[in-house]
Order: sequence, then structure tokens, then C-alpha cells
Amino acid sequence: MKVSPVNIAIIVLVLFLLGLIMFFTIKKGRKIKKEREIRRFNELVQTFIESEEIPVSLKDEELHYIFVNLAMEEFYGISSEELIGRDDFEILEEKLAMKERKTDKKVLETKTFVTDEMLWRGKIFKTTKFPVDLLNGKFGVGAYIRSVSEKNREKYLKTLMSIGDGVMIVDPMGRVEMLNNTAEKMTGWTVLEAMGRHYSQVFVLEDDKESGIVPDPIEEAFKDNTMKELESHVVLVSRDEKRYHLEESVAPISDDEGNIDGAIIIFRDVTEKKERRAAIEYNSFHDTLTGLYNRRFFEEELIRLDTERNLPLSVIIGDVDGLKLTNDIFGHEAGDELIKKVSEIFKKVCRADDIIARWGGDEFAILLPQTEKKDAQQISDRIKNNFSKEKIKSIQGNVSLGVATKYAVEEDIETIISSAENNMYMKKTLDKGKKKEDAFNIILDKLYGEFPAEAEHSRKTSEICKKIARKMNLPEAEINKVSKAAYLHDIGKVALDKEVASKNEYTVDETYKEMKMHPVVGYRILNAFDHTVDLANIVLGHHERWDGTGYPQGLKGKETPKLSRIIAVGERFDDMTTDKDYRKAIDPMAALEEMKRNVGTHYDPEVVEALEKVILEENRYSNKISR
Repeated sequence: MKVSPVNIAIIVLVLFLLGLIMFFTIKKGRKIKKEREIRRFNELVQTFIESEEIPVSLKDEELHYIFVNLAMEEFYGISSEELIGRDDFEILEEKLAMKERKTDKKVLETKTFVTDEMLWRGKIFKTTKFPVDLLNGKFGVGAYIRSVSEKNREKYLKTLMSIGDGVMIVDPMGRVEMLNNTAEKMTGWTVLEAMGRHYSQVFVLEDDKESGIVPDPIEEAFKDNTMKELESHVVLVSRDEKRYHLEESVAPISDDEGNIDGAIIIFRDVTEKKERRAAIEYNSFHDTLTGLYNRRFFEEELIRLDTERNLPLSVIIGDVDGLKLTNDIFGHEAGDELIKKVSEIFKKVCRADDIIARWGGDEFAILLPQTEKKDAQQISDRIKNNFSKEKIKSIQGNVSLGVATKYAVEEDIETIISSAENNMYMKKTLDKGKKKEDAFNIILDKLYGEFPAEAEHSRKTSEICKKIARKMNLPEAEINKVSKAAYLHDIGKVALDKEVASKNEYTVDETYKEMKMHPVVGYRILNAFDHTVDLANIVLGHHERWDGTGYPQGLKGKETPKLSRIIAVGERFDDMTTDKDYRKAIDPMAALEEMKRNVGTHYDPEVVEALEKVILEENRYSNKISR
């Protein structure tokens, strides 16, 4: 069946008319709904306006006040013009504002009524909040406030009395009416002892810095009828003289007519928090090891003091000699002791107003306002002289110091610092060789001075090793090297406890692990000095064994340097043929037989063979002389 053009036109016209009718119907419906919403909103506002006793407010979706009634203005003591457009954080104390914000958000999130209690100007109120459908299609928060009943007030106070903070309630005359358990502990007064006494006898406040009279927050709260907070430097002194740093607030209590009926004092012990904060602040500007200022503080003071009135401004830059050597030989505890000793001398020599800082690991800086260069140089000389008398373990105390002075305002202080640093490095370089040689001799003197038997053992080991090396037809340079290394093979024992160093190093007991470190320490010592660096590896390996069971590296066979293998044989032979506190010496031939039994396990066969030749030759020589 064909549809004529006329029929099509009629259908299109009918659809158009239907669409037009629907459009106007929907538009009218929306208008009616909008008018209903406006009417409902106006009714809500009218209800708010008509409420004369109950404080009522309305906030928008961003929790800014968009309406308050007259009762709410009176409640806050702020006019509506001042309230509209502001939020709670702009009109309330922060803690209360945070509490209000929390319940407001809960209303917006849950779209339900939320009730809560608030303490305002010494009175307890109940707040009821509810969601409000705003004209912009979003939700705001409506609220009204009522006073709580005496029953609820008692319940509130009971809750308050059970909290972890200290709580004290006083009457209008300032007499104590109540203390909770925390307040009893902190004041040292029981509630029975405190009741009826003036709060000043129980709640004794002092200035932490002893710099003035402490304002009385309770008296001020009574005077102004407003909440007061304690200043941060105030401490509570208990009956038994304990001191507590406090955070405290005082709220006056008013009766229904607005008359002051007493006050609630809530306080907490923040001593630990304050000490932590003080420690953090201290550590941010001080070096933890020495207690001196750190580089950060020094640089800030440099900016502060770099003024014309502090000229001439002198700087001393110091570098402690031998810190790495001390750490390597005796451990970082000894290194720390060295750093602390330098710090003590700096503090002893310098003036109270001088800025002394630990500039880096072993570097120090001193800032001397209004100090001529000659005076700064005298201070530098006194520091150096004082430190030269100190000795940490066997390391002689020494510090290289550079001085520079700023005289003119236009001089760059950074250039002055660099100049002092360059002067320090120049002195350090010039003295380096002599100082290092002196340091080595001091270490050797300490070892052989404290252990004379060790000195004799080293001398004899050096002689026997030299003879063994000759029998092995080694070059003269190698013979001299093994002789030197053998003389120094036990230098690492300088770092051992005296009792441990005196024991038999072949005895396995609780000190064996410590004893096994002496080749490593010896290696570190010898490696630190130019004239012994070529002996370090030889000394490191003198307790290795042919079968790989020695220490410290567990090297096997010819992996151990040849000269180390010679010292292993030479020092063991001398050890067995010398009287000790713990045993008598044995005959050289008996010692040789013992060593031959350990060839291939402990000792290099070639070296023991050379030792045998030395002993037999010396025996023949002795026999010839005796005949």
C-alpha cells in the first residue's frame, strides 16, 4: 500500500505538535518544581527568622555561612554581616572549628542528621545538624543549638574527668572543687587534700626560662569571661618538685544568667614532646658527635655576622691529621675520640662568642668576629700547641690550621674562607712527610715499648728470614724486603688489647677472632705510609697456610706471596725456639722436625728446606768452633 505525500505531511505535522506540547509541559513542570523549591527554601528561612531563642544557621556546600538568625548572632557575639561568607575557622578557635568541620562533613557525606555537644564560653550545648537541599541543586548544612540539661551536663563533666589530660575545676572564688586522676598525679595533691584550697597552692606555675612572671590564665579567664591558653614556656611544679611542661586551656563556667560559676582547667604533660622538639632543633644546628655547631649553622651565622660592625672578621679552618689512620688501626670509636678531643681543645681555647663548627668529617671552622689576623693566629697557635700534647691510642694529636681575615666591607667572605682553607692545605702539605714518618715511629715505639718480647721476636724473625731468603738464592732487593717485612710482621698487634697481644697467637680461644685481625691491621698501617707500602701485602699474608686453611684470606699454595711464606716459617721457628711465659723453648732441631711434619699443610716445602740448610750450616759452624 502506497502512502501519499499528503498523508506523510499530516503525520509529520502531528508529531511536531505532540513534541511542542511535551516541551511546554516539561518546561511548566520544571517551573512548578523550581517554584516549589523556592517556596520551601523561603519557608525554611522564615522558620529560621521566626526562631527567637534557638540559634539557627545555614551553610553552603563549601561550608560557608549563608544565613544566621538573630539568636545565632547573639550566640557567637558576631553580627550576620560579619558571619556571612566566612567559615568556622575564621570565627572559632581552631580545635572547636575542626570539631565543627568534622560533623559538617559527616552531614554532607551521609545526608543524615548528626548531633554533637560543644563547650562554648563555659557552657555545654547540644548541636543538631541536617542536610539542606539548596537552590543550586547541591546540599548545604543547617544547624540549630540548644543548651543541655543539668543531667547531660553532669554526664559531660564525668566524661571530662575520666580523660587522660589533667582536669581541675575551681569555684568563682578560685577554690579547688575537683581534680581528676591525672591532675592528682601531676600536681602531687589528692582531691581530698586540694578541695577548698586556692588553686594557686595546688596548680603552681613557673617560667621555664626564669625570664619573668607567669601570667595567671585562670585569673584572666575570670576577668574576661573568655577561654585562655597557657604560654608555651610555662611549667607546672608539683608538690614533690617535679616539673612538667604544659599545654593548657582554661574555660570559665557560666550559669544560665551568664554569671561566672567557676572554671575548668584542662592541661596535659608535653615535657617529652618539648624535649623531642628541642632535640630536633638542637640537632638541626649541632654536630651530634662533638656538640659543636654544624656546617649549616656556621653558614647561616656567616651571613648574619658578615657586617661592617663585626670587622675585622677572622676565619680559622682546621683539618685533623691522622683520623683515617686512627680509624683503620684502632677502629671508628678511637677516631671519634680523636674528633671529640679536638673539639674540646677548640672550646677551651676559643672565646664564648666565637662560632666553632664541625665543617666536615675531619674539618673544623671557627668564626671570630671583631678579631685581628694576629689575634686569630695566636688562637690557632694555642689550639695547635694544646693538641700536640694529646695522644689518642698511639697516634700523636696534630691539626693543620689556616687563618684568613676580612678587613673591608667589599671583600667577599667566601674568598676569605677559601683563603683560610688554602693556607690550611699548604701547611698540611708541607708537614705531611714529617708528620707521617713521626706517626709511624710512634706506632712502632708503642708496640715495642709495651711488648719488649715482641721487639726481640721481630728482630730474630727478621734475621732468620733473611738467612732463609739467601739460601733460596733470592735477589738482594727481595732479601732486604723480607727482612724489613719480617721485622714489622706483627705491627698490627698495636691495636690489640694488651692481654690479648701477650697471648700465644696459635691458641684457639675466645680471643682468637680478635688475634686473627692483626695481619689486616698491619696491612692497613703499612699501606698508609709511603716508605712501607710495598711491605703491606707481605705482612697481610704471613698467617696463610700452604693448604689454604690459614687467615685472613684463606690463600692456598703459591697464591700467598713468596716472602709471606718465608715469614710464616721464620716467625714460627723463632716462636718455638724461644722461652715464653706459657711454655719453655724447644731445641732448634726438634723445632725443625716439627715444621717438617707440617710441610705441605702449613708450610711451603721449599722454604722449610731452606730453613733446614740454615740450621744444619749453623750447627756445623757451632761444632767447628766448639772443637
